[in-house]
Amino acid sequence: MTAALCSLLAVSLCACSAAPSSSSSGAQAVEESPLVDDSLYVYDVEEEVALSRQGSTVAFVADTAGTETGPDAALWRGVQAFADTFGYTAQLYQAEEDSLAARESALRTAAQSGAAMVVCRGDEMATALYSVQNDDPSVSFLLFDAEPHTEDYTAYQTASNTSCVMFSEEQAGYLAGYAVVIDGRTKLGFVGAEAMPDTVRYCTGFLQGVDAAAQSQGVQASVEVWYVGSENAGDVVTQRMGEWYGSGVQAVMAAGEGTLQECIDAAQGTGAVVIGTDWDCTDSDSVVLTSAMKNYSSEVQHALYEYFKTGGWGSNGGSTVRVEASENAVGLPQVNWRMTDFTQREYEKIYKNLHDSVTKVERLSDASSLPETPNVAVDVLG
Repeated sequence: MTAALCSLLAVSLCACSAAPSSSSSGAQAVEESPLVDDSLYVYDVEEEVALSRQGSTVAFVADTAGTETGPDAALWRGVQAFADTFGYTAQLYQAEEDSLAARESALRTAAQSGAAMVVCRGDEMATALYSVQNDDPSVSFLLFDAEPHTEDYTAYQTASNTSCVMFSEEQAGYLAGYAVVIDGRTKLGFVGAEAMPDTVRYCTGFLQGVDAAAQSQGVQASVEVWYVGSENAGDVVTQRMGEWYGSGVQAVMAAGEGTLQECIDAAQGTGAVVIGTDWDCTDSDSVVLTSAMKNYSSEVQHALYEYFKTGGWGSNGGSTVRVEASENAVGLPQVNWRMTDFTQREYEKIYKNLHDSVTKVERLSDASSLPETPNVAVDVLG
């Protein structure tokens, strides 16, 4: 499959063999140590359970960017791994263009294909799913990173055949903020495409992590915060990032589509680094230090297993589940570990504190609310 395909993809295949699991856990057990590599994760159950076979196909509907890289790629890997492990068929569809009508068409085609489950992700897919989910109650939907809503966000409805999974972005942001300061950087920035709740959670979690690390080191840090206000402001972002790096900013967290590449481009040759969000962005460029990551592959496998184990959504139908460090759902990528002063062993200790709720990160979703950070000077730009 390539991202360049322009027509709707309807490729039915048995998922290819997944790599060995990087985390071996029972159906209900969760390891305390962070997941090493989400891309290699395969759900490993201690006791064999007969799964529902009312439908043997799981469909994934990708957005226009396709499944070569990014969150959709991680989810598609997870769907394939689940299908391969438990004897289902994975089927891929893709919206043919960047429009509500195209996304609705892709979702309806997947739902009408005979699939028992249709998986999708993101705010724009959530808008398309708002009406599609009611077309056929016998088809179930699994939506990541959003809840079904109208285009103008005035109405939300999650039908009983739909379940939503949201991540604790504030915890992922906290880990990245803590890591970058321990690794020796104290002049930082955060840029988000728009002040959407998930982006704000990344920012406020990042600030809390920076503050905790600065306190532990006995230093003061600073963070420039900027919500661009658009997903498509490439030149403006690149110019401002160049100004930030030129003024001594050592690391910038980039959240939201359309900001990562601009930050990478501006960082070239400056000695500054970039922190990604959502997925492991370290393969994008050597200037990407780390990512505040969501473990999409492992979480979609967990959700699909629970659905087919019970033969339906049960109490999760019509509702939203938020996953966090206690389920190993967020973290930093460990395969391309590029930090030197902050070691993976130290990371495991910090992660365990999050996992066990020893460390608590305040969840703030409104850009007008900032956490208390006595060790960090925060400058929010207009």
